[in-house]
This record gives sequence, structure tokens and C-alpha cells, in this order.
Amino acid sequence: MNENRVQYIDVVKGIAMICIILGHLGDANINRVVFTFHVPIFFFITGYFTNSERNITEFVKNKLRTLIVPYIVTCLLIVILGTIDGWNKGNPFYALEYWSKASLYGAGSEHVDPFFIPSIGALWFLWATFWGDLFLRISLNFDKYLRMVFIVGIFLFSYYSRSIFWLPLSIQAGGCAALFMYIGWLLRSMKKIIKNVPQEIKCFGILFMAATWIAFIKNFQSFWLVNGDMGRGIVDIIGCMCACIIVICICKLIDTKLKLLSDFFAYFGRFSLLVLCVHIIELDLFDWWQFAGKFVQQGMPESWQLSFIIFVKITADLSIVYILSKISFVRKIYGIRV
Repeated sequence: MNENRVQYIDVVKGIAMICIILGHLGDANINRVVFTFHVPIFFFITGYFTNSERNITEFVKNKLRTLIVPYIVTCLLIVILGTIDGWNKGNPFYALEYWSKASLYGAGSEHVDPFFIPSIGALWFLWATFWGDLFLRISLNFDKYLRMVFIVGIFLFSYYSRSIFWLPLSIQAGGCAALFMYIGWLLRSMKKIIKNVPQEIKCFGILFMAATWIAFIKNFQSFWLVNGDMGRGIVDIIGCMCACIIVICICKLIDTKLKLLSDFFAYFGRFSLLVLCVHIIELDLFDWWQFAGKFVQQGMPESWQLSFIIFVKITADLSIVYILSKISFVRKIYGIRV
């Protein structure tokens, strides 16, 4: 076991990754909750733990190894399995072309302007994390004012350029992610200050952030970082950061009070990258609603079908991850240290 790991942070990552799986079910009621924090919280945590001491060359090498190598391996699996699936459906060459282009472009959703860009799905997150963390690491070489201008500038360019063209490898998503990483890094810089804040102020702050998160959920319109969509702008960014902090507080409480539940979520949090890659393979290549239709009685309410899919989908993903996590070769490919 890696003694440097923080258990409750792994709990956060485990819960957030399960929420990412839930967010891909297309249910509006689920989305209005999980989309307020599930992807941004990973960027927030990444920024909090960004290493400013490692030189940029070593930093990039490490990120290529831990993020882009898993991206390439998973894309190869998707291309192979997608082509086999296309062969069974009578159109293997279209499937090969589609998944190859999607892998090379690295977009999280399809785009049609100025040309058709196929989607590789949730693997966009790996490229966005790479770019966002690189932008943050570069900014750490600047003084505090130039750093702030650089991060905000990258964010604004990414946010406004997304409606004109979508760059390959989710660069703009990474530019938006950099803002959340920067906020995480700032909070770590304030760690000693926050520790000395009176308990009454902390309690009031937590209640205020919880209320802000609830308001964000209630008035949710959109918040899709895959496209750089910030919803209502600064209001929803603030709501998102409040959501992230409250979720972290809840996970810290789980880690303190509910040991078995903490261990469960923390295990899959340690393997969150593998969970993502397994999930995206099944999401890209498996029709869960068609599957549910074969096992659920005709006329059964859609909510029951959704519950059935959630149970089977999460059970399948986590079971596969558990098996793969025991294979040292897989852990090495995905750069996972436990």
C-alpha cells in the first residue's frame, strides 16, 4: 500500500467515478445532481496535489506515462472491439474508420462544425487532465499576478473559442479544467490559514456552501466540461466549487465513521483511472437499454428499467475492475501504484 495516499481522497475519487458512470445514463434527474461536481472534483483534486518541485520536462514525462499511455491502450482496445462489433453488424470498415478518427482527435462529444468530429467518449478526460495540469504547472513558474492572468487567459480563450472551432485532443476542455485545478492549488496554499479559522466560521461556511450547492441543483441548466460549457458562468462555477468542497467533507465523514463503506469506495478510487477506461469501453460498445429490454418484463416502468441498468452496469464495471486490478501487468500499463 502506498503510504502517501490519503484515504478520504480515494473515497472522493471512488464516489465521483461512480457518479460519472451514472451521469452517462442520460437521466435528467441524475444529471442535475452528478454534473454539478463529478468531473470538476477530479480537476480540483489534481490541482490540489500538483507537484511544483518537479521540473516541467519530468512533469510532462510523468503525465504522458500516467494519462496518455492509458488513453492510447484503451483507444486501441476500443478500435479493435469496435471493429469486431462492426463486423458482426456488417460494416467493419466504417467502425474502424469511426473509432480510429475518434481516437486520434480525442473529442468527448461529436462536433459537426466546421467538419464532422467523432466522439471517443469520456476518455476526453485524460487529455483534458493532461493539458490542464500542464497549464497549471507552467503557471507555477510565474509570479502570483502573472500566474493568475495566465490561468484566467487560458480559461477565457478555451471558453470563447469552443463555439468557433474545437481543437484536437480536448485542449479547450483542458484550458477550462486549468481554472478548477488552479482553485484547488490555491486552497492548498491556504491550508494553514483555513486550519486556524474559528470553528463557528467553518460551520457557517459549510452550511452556506451546502445551500449554494442545493440551489445549483435546483436551478441546474447545463454544466458540461466536456464542451467547456460553464452553464450560467461564474454563478455555476461558484456552485460547482461549493459542491466539490461539500462532497469532500462528506467523504471525510464517511472515512471517519463508516470504515467498510470507506474501504469500498477508496479501493475503486485508487483504481479510478481503470474504472473510467473499463466504463468507456462498455459505454461505447454496449447498448444497455437493449440489454435491459431482454431481461425486463414488457410494460415495466422505465424507472425500474433504469434501476436495473444502474445495478447491472455498476456491478459489471466494478467487478471487471476488481479482477483487472489484481493483474500486475494491467496496473503497470495504467501507471497505478497501490
